[in-house]
Amino acid sequence: MSNVTIERLIYRIGSILLQEAVVFDSKLQDIVSLLAGYFRVEKCSLMLINQEDLTLEVRAATNPAIIGFKRKLSDVTIATRALIDDAPFYADKKRLSYFIPLDATRYSSEFSLSLPVKYCDRKIGVLNLTDSKSGRQLTKKQQETAVEVVGHLAIYLYAAQTKGLLEAKLQRLEDTIMRLVKTDELKTNLTSFIVHDLKGPISTIMANLDMLSYDALAPQQLESVNLALDDVYKMQRMVMNILDVMKLEEGKIKIFREETDIYELAKREVASFKNILSMRNIEAALEGGPHLCYIDENLIGRTISNLLINAIEHSPDAAKITLGIGHDEDKRELVVSITDQGPGVPDELKEKIFDKFFQAEGGARLRKVTTGLGLTFCKLVVQAHGGSIRLEDSGEGGARFVFNLPETLEEVVP
Repeated sequence: MSNVTIERLIYRIGSILLQEAVVFDSKLQDIVSLLAGYFRVEKCSLMLINQEDLTLEVRAATNPAIIGFKRKLSDVTIATRALIDDAPFYADKKRLSYFIPLDATRYSSEFSLSLPVKYCDRKIGVLNLTDSKSGRQLTKKQQETAVEVVGHLAIYLYAAQTKGLLEAKLQRLEDTIMRLVKTDELKTNLTSFIVHDLKGPISTIMANLDMLSYDALAPQQLESVNLALDDVYKMQRMVMNILDVMKLEEGKIKIFREETDIYELAKREVASFKNILSMRNIEAALEGGPHLCYIDENLIGRTISNLLINAIEHSPDAAKITLGIGHDEDKRELVVSITDQGPGVPDELKEKIFDKFFQAEGGARLRKVTTGLGLTFCKLVVQAHGGSIRLEDSGEGGARFVFNLPETLEEVVP
């Protein structure tokens, strides 16, 4: 055995394995050369378990010809015997003859010592020390030293293998993410093309239905035309929501602030639903008073419109919807609320209801979202103004949507 202390040997093994710029197999090759010299043996090889094909593979050896050589873990070989016994396995010439069918060409030696490499009960591989230069088998002290060295080597090998496995998993995850991103981009582009092309036909249908309503129609005909118009308007809003949500997420919609009376804006939005409110005998009450603020009138108007649509769709006939306009003097915020008497929303869904394509359905008292984009649009518009939106219980079993807008001209970048 070399005059180098075992502590120095272990330190050198660690230094080799911790080299960043050297590939793993080259490090192993340096280690087997180091161990062959330390234990004064003719041959030394390190075999590691390949979990993918359940084999024991020579990853480094003083004899380059056997690197890459594999044995199945189920084969009866000297190395696998050491793994099975979970203890050093010494084989002299007589014992070696038992393994002639498989290992004759690899172990035509006087003796071999195979030591299982494991850490935390995880078997990693086998270190083989074959034929001492003195012609005698390793002494008991040398064997004990070899076991100690392998114990320290196992720690480094376990860390290196774990790092390699994590890096491989990370790479697979990154590849999967890239595929998902590309798939999502294709889906988004396809959706954009389809929805954009729907705008033309919808506009044509709306124009023609509107023209029909100018003619003298029987009451039943007029009702049918109005119902068709309501549904076409609803379809148009869905299409616009999809397009605008995509633009808002991409930062392609800018906020154009101007002095606006939020109360008058809300009054106009309520008036636009006059027909459907009348048909269902729903009362829409507007509370508050005139208040000037700097907002994007078009986007905030559509936000109020979407919240009103949501309230109408979930309200029973002859119900009441309250649209409140207020102002928080302390926080210098505009506060808008829309309260309905429809089914409420469980606490665990109050945040999720603003997510894209979210649908809450199941019970008789559970709200059902149509496209799942109307509320997403509201959230993105309010956030783009620097505000926040939330869903509360109305106190009467219904829902109250509230959004706050700060009195500031500062534009929030999406």
